[in-house]
Amino acid sequence: MSEQSSEAQVLQRLIDQINQHIETRWEYLTLVATEKMSGVAAMLAGAFTLIVFGSFVLFFFSMGFAWWLGDFIGNRAGGFALAGLIFIPLAIGCFLWIRPFVRAKVIQTILHDHDEQ
Repeated sequence: MSEQSSEAQVLQRLIDQINQHIETRWEYLTLVATEKMSGVAAMLAGAFTLIVFGSFVLFFFSMGFAWWLGDFIGNRAGGFALAGLIFIPLAIGCFLWIRPFVRAKVIQTILHDHDEQ
């Protein structure tokens, strides 16, 4: 009888340790997920701030350039049209460049995070 109660105690301790391990593992995964989400949120907030202020700067520079170009050719509307035409190839170039760049950065970040674990 004492042998069965000893085995039952060992089994109960094993089950308790397994439950404790599962709870600890869950807390660890929750902390890792929280850390990654906070990193993503901080990165997005910083990127959003840069995009907003960069857009303001680009807007005012392009307005000034179009105004100057219009005064240079003697037709302000023509200056704005030419400035708009200059931005079309720049936009296409940025569009073609940004997708592979972002994709490579995301893959690099995922692989780097995987190496740290």
